[in-house]
Amino acid sequence: MTSITPYLTVSDGPAALDFYGRAFGAVVVERYDDGELLTHATLTIGDAVLLVSGEFPDLGAVSPTTVGGSTAAVVLATRDPDAAYQAAVTAGARGDRPVEVDGSGTRSGWIVDPFGHRWNIRAET
Repeated sequence: MTSITPYLTVSDGPAALDFYGRAFGAVVVERYDDGELLTHATLTIGDAVLLVSGEFPDLGAVSPTTVGGSTAAVVLATRDPDAAYQAAVTAGARGDRPVEVDGSGTRSGWIVDPFGHRWNIRAET
């Protein structure tokens, strides 16, 4: 892991692991669940680590689906943001803003994954 590692709470853990694999090429490194509820999973996407769990309302762990939106976003830097954006949409994400040159001069776009998390997909700099 790096100094900061995202830990996403999702409404459907098994479906999220499938989506992140299809959309971003995520590899599941470890997974703990009881067959229905995902307790914890560690994924890698490129050289980054992403942690994912199902919802645990008693512990304050609820998903954007449950609360009606997300207050944070995950940034995915890639060599080909157009292909990554399209892969995410094909896998079930909602395209929010298409890939184009943003205010910083970088090609980037935004998607919302099926679990309500916002992702900024941008060219590596």
